[in-house]
This record gives sequence, C-alpha cells and structure tokens, in this order.
Amino acid sequence: AAGLDVEYVGVRRLADRRAVARLVSAIRASACDVVHAHLEYAATLVPVAARIARRPAVCTFHHVPTLTMPAREAVKERLSVAAAARTGATIFVSEASMRGFSRRYRRRPNWQVVRNGIDLSEFSPRTSELPGDLGVPVGAQVVAFVAAMRAPKGHADAVAAWPAVLARAPQARLLLVGSGPEEGRLREQVTALGLQERVVFAGVRSDIARILWASSLALLTSETEALPTTLIEAAACGRAAVAMSVGGVPEVVEHGRNGLLVERGNVDGIASAVADLLLDDDRREAMGLAGRDLALERFDMHGWARRLRSVYDRARAGRPALR
Repeated sequence: AAGLDVEYVGVRRLADRRAVARLVSAIRASACDVVHAHLEYAATLVPVAARIARRPAVCTFHHVPTLTMPAREAVKERLSVAAAARTGATIFVSEASMRGFSRRYRRRPNWQVVRNGIDLSEFSPRTSELPGDLGVPVGAQVVAFVAAMRAPKGHADAVAAWPAVLARAPQARLLLVGSGPEEGRLREQVTALGLQERVVFAGVRSDIARILWASSLALLTSETEALPTTLIEAAACGRAAVAMSVGGVPEVVEHGRNGLLVERGNVDGIASAVADLLLDDDRREAMGLAGRDLALERFDMHGWARRLRSVYDRARAGRPALR
C-alpha cells in the first residue's frame, strides 16, 4: 500500500548454509542505512550478515520468555540473544518482555524498551453499526475478541465462560474475529455448549476499527502476551477491555482504570468481569475514555517512530543504545 517492493530472501532455517550469504547480498542490494531484524531467527543471522555487509543492525524481540521450553528452542533463543547483543540495540516491545529476558540472561548494555505504536487517527473513539454480513441482531451487546485462533490465545476459556455471561446478560454476543488452527475445535465447543446463536465466527477481517466502534467491550484471554496490539486498538477506540494479567497486558490494560484483569485460565473470573462491565454502562464508558487517554500517552504511532528513529541514528553513529 505504501508503494514498497517486498522481497523474500528465502531463508527457511538456521542451518541453511547459504543463509548468511543470501542476507549479505540482500542487504547490499537494498542500499539500506540500518538493518532491523525481528524475531529469533533473524536476530541470530542478521547481525552476522550486517557486519559482513558493513551496515549497523538492531534487533527486536516480540515475546516474553517462558520458564520452561524444549531444549532445542532454548538453544535457539540463547543464540539469538547473544547475537543481538553485538548490534546497536536489542529492543523489547514491553517492560514485561525485557524483565522476562533479564530473568533468563545477563542484561546487556544495548537492551531497551520501545513499545509499538498504532495510528490513533484510524483507531479513535466513534460509534458504528456492525457489518451486516455478521448477522448480529441490532441492539445486542457485542464483546469483540480479535486474535488468531491459536491455542495460546485462550479462545476456549472465553467460550467456556459465555454461558455464565449469558445468565446475567442474555443479549450478549461473543464476536470471534480471526481464524487459525483452533477454529475447528472452537466450533465444536460452541456447538456442544449450544451457543451457536450467541457466539459469532467473523473470520479474518480488515475492518477491525469498525468492529470495535460497534462493540461494547473488548476481550482477550491469552495465556501469554508481550504487548497485545488488539488491546491497544481497543483502548484507542475508547473501549474498555477484559484481559488476562499476563506478560505485557497490564501495560495496556490497567486494572480498574481502562479495564479489568483476570488471572490466567480463570473462567469464572472472565465471566464475572465481562458481565460486570456489560451491566454497568457508566463504568464501562469511563473506562473507555481512560483507555483513550492511556493510548495517547503510550502508543501513538508518531512517538513510536521518533523513538525508533533515535535508535537508528545512534546505531548509525556507532553509539550505544539509550536505556
């Protein structure tokens, strides 16, 4: 959309003998000023390739390390952290992510937090009607759950909580926006609970802002999150949220300020928090306004771009990252 050409280098695994050579060639051909690697594989290979190509590099990690992981994955993570330490900056998208890495590895001088930002003009407080193709009755209270349907996102807990939500808010609809490998199991769960008329599968959509404008509440029941973009978008749209108290979620949803936080896997707690907010219009509206203020404070795209530009400038100048 921005008129940029995207090129896939074709590196599929760390053990690819031609991986570094391909990256060196791509970096040189791009004539770039800085190479920015994202995620573990890139953070392992790019620092080496960038050094050969004589370009400064920075790396970003987008997750919170788990306490236990398979030995193979642990080795890959350790390699990526060591390689990223030799670049101009190792960026974490949340304080929670950096704390998690600090518990596993020695903190390096080039570590810093740069939270992601969004376009606050696109995601802004408005009202709208849901797209007609979703088949949600006019007047229903809609709770939007926007996430890829993968097990760590915790959709099953949200569905399991829905009968208890309906006992207090009978007109509520759970709108599941997204798709993924868990969709089949979720549909079976919805059918087994008799929720076909109360849980709506919206599929993959590009009109997320419109869906949030038409929703009463946002919901995310992930088991782990470094910095959930969907909750940032909900806050920017002035929508209160119910979410799990995991990872970087409390940096987006402050309990009692712009939403309610529940302990991971607490299905009864999810149901109670959702129903409480659906039944209290004034509290929900106040939290929505506070969410917009929080988004303005922390997640403005322009501030994010300025912070990244500062990181790039320091990397180009060969100066250490600012903590």
